[in-house]
Amino acid sequence: MQKLTFVIGANAAGKTYFIEHYLANEKAVVLDVYDYQQKVYDEHGNKELITFEEQFRCLKKANEKHLHDIINELKQGNNVIAEQTFFKAKRRIAYIDEIRNEMDVKIEVYVMHPSNERWIENSKKREDIKNIEVYENQKKQMEFPNPAEGFDAIFEVIDDEIILRMDDIKPEIVKQARQELTEENTRIRREDEREHKHRQLIESMNTRPFWHYCEVCGKKEFITAKEALDAGWDYPPHFGEFGLLGPRTCGNCSLKDTLFWKVHTEFPLPIVINEQLTPEEKIIWQRIKAEPESLLEEK
Repeated sequence: MQKLTFVIGANAAGKTYFIEHYLANEKAVVLDVYDYQQKVYDEHGNKELITFEEQFRCLKKANEKHLHDIINELKQGNNVIAEQTFFKAKRRIAYIDEIRNEMDVKIEVYVMHPSNERWIENSKKREDIKNIEVYENQKKQMEFPNPAEGFDAIFEVIDDEIILRMDDIKPEIVKQARQELTEENTRIRREDEREHKHRQLIESMNTRPFWHYCEVCGKKEFITAKEALDAGWDYPPHFGEFGLLGPRTCGNCSLKDTLFWKVHTEFPLPIVINEQLTPEEKIIWQRIKAEPESLLEEK
């Protein structure tokens, strides 16, 4: 029977060191989720500007790839050591349920709980020293694994001490985790459906007529994007993007009189701050943010 060993814990908790020095004789394939995360982030691009939801999607995709490779290696007859953070029971159960549905395998986990002194020492080695409160917060996030999750053995690693810790079985942990996963998947599915409808709407704006509002002179026309282009309008989709700040003008008005120009020339940064806008400019900004839906009915 193959064996799957999880080594989990916070950043700089010593997971990699533990694998290299305490599990070196396991003769197993080591799969570090960090490598998967970095690859997904690289594929996504703009890591510095990534939103919370985009980050969540990237981490979810990395976990899916990580899990896929774990199962694939086990099916090929290899033992696997998987390095993860796994703060939450639902993340562990998502893995274990999938794995146990595929095969019979022994699953154990080592939970890294270094002392504050060891954590600081590890962080210095990584040249990544941070406030000790960061580590304390990560430790608080950790829901310690329970045998009910499907582990055959659970070990707590406190510095150089390895302790077998099989707490009382708590089935309610699994029930709650699976419910959270179901709710999360439902939310993601609904968001995907909304995003799909929004993309379809964006595509339709190339051919359907919609309201064009000149923010300078107040002119408005219910025309197609092609008709607007021919008439000289500066308007998405041919100029700029729906929902993003840019000029919204007819063919007779100047860019220098637009909100776009004001923001980029008068504000310290190209960020729209409502308190600095006139009532008329607030209306323009709200309409732009709500595009393209705000252009389908006359206001």
